[in-house]
Amino acid sequence: MDEIKKVLQELEFFLRESNSPILAHFQEGISASEISDSFSTMKFPVRDDIMKMYEWKNGVNDLFKKKTGEIELFTSGIMMPLELAVSIYALEARVQKSFKKDFFPLFTSGGGDYILMHLDEKKKTYGQLFLYSPSILLSSKPVSIYDSLNTLFQTTLEVYKKRGYYFNEVDKTLEVVYEIEKEVAIEMNPKSEFWRG
Repeated sequence: MDEIKKVLQELEFFLRESNSPILAHFQEGISASEISDSFSTMKFPVRDDIMKMYEWKNGVNDLFKKKTGEIELFTSGIMMPLELAVSIYALEARVQKSFKKDFFPLFTSGGGDYILMHLDEKKKTYGQLFLYSPSILLSSKPVSIYDSLNTLFQTTLEVYKKRGYYFNEVDKTLEVVYEIEKEVAIEMNPKSEFWRG
């Protein structure tokens, strides 16, 4: 079994065992053919890791009707349903040109920030994840934040295990211990500059 599938199963198992309320907000995964169809309108082929992620879960349902903290899997990390990711890409990359066309949004903060995957196969950052957040970065230039989709999920799982992420018992929102998050992220994402800042 490939790595990303394994880490997604481990993450789901951990969240289930710890009664994390976020699992209830996820939509069931979708088929490989649906995912391929969605990507057929874009100039890049669908990567295997994106395919595995959407086969696992198709993001959060009714994303904009919920409190951000209830549906964040990690800091600023709300997984978007594929159809929303495709429409955000069309709007932000093609129409408003907020970020370049070779970046594809997979996660949102719910407030205009995105975690994007670099999909230009000719670049050495191909497959790496970047944070687009003019408010945090004080620049509209995306900054590398996770070395791959796989390391994003490995980092997230490790931070949960160390209680750097947990859900508040009372309001069911994600709590973050930033020191733990940063320590794990630096260790697991040596190629990404965000954590070194």
